[in-house]
Amino acid sequence: MAEARNADADPEVTKRTPVREALERVGLEPCTVRRDEKLLAVAERLGSHPGVHTVAVVDNEGRLVGIIPMRLLLNDLFLQVAPEEFLMDLQERESVEEFGRLSRARTAEELMEEPTFVTMADTVREAFARMHERKLEGLPIVDAEMRVVGYLDRLQLLRLWLRQHGRAE
Repeated sequence: MAEARNADADPEVTKRTPVREALERVGLEPCTVRRDEKLLAVAERLGSHPGVHTVAVVDNEGRLVGIIPMRLLLNDLFLQVAPEEFLMDLQERESVEEFGRLSRARTAEELMEEPTFVTMADTVREAFARMHERKLEGLPIVDAEMRVVGYLDRLQLLRLWLRQHGRAE
């Protein structure tokens, strides 16, 4: 019975669901750091936000200026512990550039990538597309002034889909 209900579920419901609605159902508190924070502080802050996989880097006014995916932060932290893992990948130009950036980074600003985000008015389809395109596990949600107001990740999208399409009972 649950299989039939899922098969008949309207996929348009999920496509058009606004991020605002997703947050009301499954939201997480975002992890934000200032651009001048040391990477150890960034790691500590991220560690205190279970379930968050993308750090939002903000300026002094709290506006989003960049993001740090957890994989990038871990790469930086473990560069000294397991450099051979990075050296094996240095055959491609992009890998060499990232290795150089990781080896020099000391602050959030030096490690961050260009900001990727969604707004409350964006749809969960748009959120998924941005995560997929940038290979991110989650995104900060910003308001009209680019202030971080929430966080949405792939697991939250899965939970939202399950709620909208029914679970086996």
